[in-house]
Amino acid sequence: MPIRLALVLALLFGVLVAYLSSFNSGRIRVALGSALVYELPLMALVVGAFLLGAGLALLLGVVRDLGRSYQDYRRARQSRRAEGLKEVYHRGVDAQLAGKSSAARGAYEAVLQRDPAYADAHVRLAELAREQGDAHGALTHQLEALRADDRPETLLAAAEAYRRAGRTDDAVALYRQVLDRDRDHFTALRGIRDVAVEHGRWMDALEVQERLVHSAPADERPAEEEWLAGIRYELGCALMGEGDTPAAIARFREALRAQPAFVPAILALGDAHLKSGDAREALRTWERGLEVRPALPLLARIEQVYRDEGRPTRMIGLYQEAAARAPDNLALAFALGRVYFELAMLDEAADQFQKVEVRAPDIPSIHAYLGAILERRGQAREAFEEYRRALRLTGSFDYPHRCAACGAAHPRWVQRCPSCARWNTSIA
Repeated sequence: MPIRLALVLALLFGVLVAYLSSFNSGRIRVALGSALVYELPLMALVVGAFLLGAGLALLLGVVRDLGRSYQDYRRARQSRRAEGLKEVYHRGVDAQLAGKSSAARGAYEAVLQRDPAYADAHVRLAELAREQGDAHGALTHQLEALRADDRPETLLAAAEAYRRAGRTDDAVALYRQVLDRDRDHFTALRGIRDVAVEHGRWMDALEVQERLVHSAPADERPAEEEWLAGIRYELGCALMGEGDTPAAIARFREALRAQPAFVPAILALGDAHLKSGDAREALRTWERGLEVRPALPLLARIEQVYRDEGRPTRMIGLYQEAAARAPDNLALAFALGRVYFELAMLDEAADQFQKVEVRAPDIPSIHAYLGAILERRGQAREAFEEYRRALRLTGSFDYPHRCAACGAAHPRWVQRCPSCARWNTSIA
């Protein structure tokens, strides 16, 4: 308040005290001990108590204001320091994005020298360590980040670092910490599932995968159902290995309920029926599967049955029907040519292989078969030329396949892609 106003108020207060003192001239005995007794004017006691209270209030106000000023100063200082750290950190991010790993690492380490608990800098250093193949270094920085920041994304990154370092139990423990906060957290559930699959713990994987399918959004459910089919299929295979064929058949059927066109389960279900002595049901299983998806492995199984039964005409019809249903499938067209060749129908085989060659001239197996046909016809020179072409191109005489999920090439049909670990994705 202005000084003049304060002086005016003090003067008025003094006048008031003098006025009241003229009417209150009495005295009060104040004993501070057995030998300390004082008589004080009543107004002096009142005014003294008032001034003491005002002084204490003023002192407390000054202390409070000083405390606030100190906190404001600290906050401003920390803010300036944080701004400086952010500038250094973002300089490191820019260097990392520009491919300058050394400069980025230097910036992040400078941040940590000033603030060892700066989580984002540890996360970035973990990324750089992973890029260099240093799994231990990546794990160390992720754990340092986790000590300073326990957000789900930090927990997940640390879990991934544990997995890369081979410490899968620790990874699962972190995934479960995320699930304690959000029981349907997709990334954490998938992490636990992947660890279980990697170690062949199919029952654990099945439990988690059923939760994933139940909580998956509509656009992601087909992929999760494919995983469910694959895990049930693997459970069935494990049961087959233990000799429990009935339980294996039940698992294969569960897999097909999740994915009716899951070829590995169709093949395994037929094989299980065949092992249990029910050849008719095995053939019926493969034929039903062929109606859903004309896949070469199914054709091969049915072909073997027809061969054993001495039904070559039915065998030819089987491949002709499949090729007609999928005219763009060169693998089926190639297989039809092979069947013609094996049944000594050389003209039909040559015609079929030549049709395939027009669309796929660099497949060695086509030239190998054409060479064999020419050799049987006595055209040795032309046959040798086809053989030479086959040898120049050869890697395998099976029809090549690729993974529909990741595009990896395989020399033949596979149940599960080694590259992306997906089932039922092998296509010609």
